[in-house]
Amino acid sequence: MSDTKATSRKYSKKQIVAVLLLLGLGWFLFQLFAMKTDIVVSKETTFITEPLGSDGLPDFPAYILARDSEGVTPENNAAVLIWQATWPGNINEQYWAKMADALGMKEVPTGEDSLVGVYSHEVRNSVFAELLEAYSSELTDEQADELLTEEWQQRLQNEFADEAIDEAMLHPWASEQLPALAAWAEANRKPLDLLIEAAARPKYFAPYPNLLDGADILSMINILLPQVQEMRNTVRALLTRGMWNLGNGRADEAWVDILACFRLAQHTGRGNFLVEQLVAIAIDGVACRATVTILQHEDLKADLAAQILADLQALPSVSGVAYSLDQGERLMFIDIVIRWSQGQDSMQSLTGTGSSVFEMVSHLAFDWNFILREGNAWYDRLVKAGRLPTRAERKRAFANFDAELAKLSATATGPGAVLGSMVSRRRRSRMMSDVLLSLCLPALNAATRAEDRAITKQQLTVVAAALAVYRTRQGEYPENLAELVPSILPKMPLDLYTEQPFIYERQNDGGYLLYSLFENGVDDGGTNYGGEIIGGEWVDQEDEELDYNSTDLVIRVPEPAFKLPRFPIEELTP
Repeated sequence: MSDTKATSRKYSKKQIVAVLLLLGLGWFLFQLFAMKTDIVVSKETTFITEPLGSDGLPDFPAYILARDSEGVTPENNAAVLIWQATWPGNINEQYWAKMADALGMKEVPTGEDSLVGVYSHEVRNSVFAELLEAYSSELTDEQADELLTEEWQQRLQNEFADEAIDEAMLHPWASEQLPALAAWAEANRKPLDLLIEAAARPKYFAPYPNLLDGADILSMINILLPQVQEMRNTVRALLTRGMWNLGNGRADEAWVDILACFRLAQHTGRGNFLVEQLVAIAIDGVACRATVTILQHEDLKADLAAQILADLQALPSVSGVAYSLDQGERLMFIDIVIRWSQGQDSMQSLTGTGSSVFEMVSHLAFDWNFILREGNAWYDRLVKAGRLPTRAERKRAFANFDAELAKLSATATGPGAVLGSMVSRRRRSRMMSDVLLSLCLPALNAATRAEDRAITKQQLTVVAAALAVYRTRQGEYPENLAELVPSILPKMPLDLYTEQPFIYERQNDGGYLLYSLFENGVDDGGTNYGGEIIGGEWVDQEDEELDYNSTDLVIRVPEPAFKLPRFPIEELTP
């Protein structure tokens, strides 16, 4: 009897252990796969709380369209005229009617007077034909025959035509120097003038085309930005005509073209994403250089110099990095998290590649609201840092962010993090948050460096305009910058990198050297970061071994004159 009871107790203990193991396994599997959380719509998680899509979650495309179009009409919107002038640009046909409707246009443009890009196949071929004729006239018959070979024809077409157009964008040129390009400028007068009218408008609403599909399931990471590239093409055309106007004695018309470039940079900078800010900064930079080219021109009149200075001082800063972080990049992160929580995206769709271990973990249960709160907290810090008043404060803050991001990236998918994620939803959610942040947060240091560079170029250009005003009044440039204050400038702009006045030297050739000490805060003798000015003097070829960290931001006047690409006659068979 006692043996039977002992056996019964023994089996009961085994059964209890088995039940406990099964319960433990059940809990493990439950917390691993079944503990799903619904997304909470709130400022802390989704950032925006309306409008909502059919799934009850924020409709980010509808939000962006409504926000960007606020206060915009067909009469005040620069994008209406820009699209008419450049139609269809890079916009696919499936969006033409939707784009016209969103812009409030009665019909899709006909394209009858659309701008022909300065780097279009048509224009490049015309320039190539002229260069070929000019080069051939300087050669012997035997050399000319070799020039007509397929190899040389291809080289001329791919290299020399583009180089000639590049020069025409940088330096004043006369019609007789590039007749084909002058003909292009004449033929495109109407769309170019329309672009100038567009740039002067106060608003810019150019909807991202695939937001117009009306579907609330569109991923923010797949938003199309065709207008960004088209804006580059537009500015190149205006720069080319501006230098043509200047080279043919029409400095006032040249300034109209270049001022339009500044305004188009402002419009581009109203975009939601960092890529749009970087394009805006690039456009503003080339407009600054073109402005200096006008200011140093020998035929510049005093009234135009004063007008250029006033126009520059009235321009706001082109940069909107903090805005893009807050209203574009943040929403893209939130959208990625939400779509992942709904099973609509994966590591593969986000990056094009993916770790098999991470892909396995990504299908487990997470606290998605925790991940969203963590992400929003990061973006709050980033936006606050981007709006700090001084460069030194912003630099320190973003350097800390970059260090933290590097740490997140290194530890998020380590063995400890992965193992911990298997037994704790909290740790699993933390791991997912760290991985997504390391993938989605942008390269902030590069963006803010570009922003600081743009601000400094703007300030240098204002000083260059003041120097031009002085020259047109006094017949020469001043001995020092102090002579500009207060008669021309109310106060002297300071170098953003040092909080000290810019370096200025009047040169024996009648020009001057003006520069910022740039990122290292050290006087590198007026060697420009682009390598085209070394030791304060223009060089024919950029120094490919130039150390970017030992350079300045430089204006050197006078600039080199326009010249066609040199043909390498010595390479032809004698």
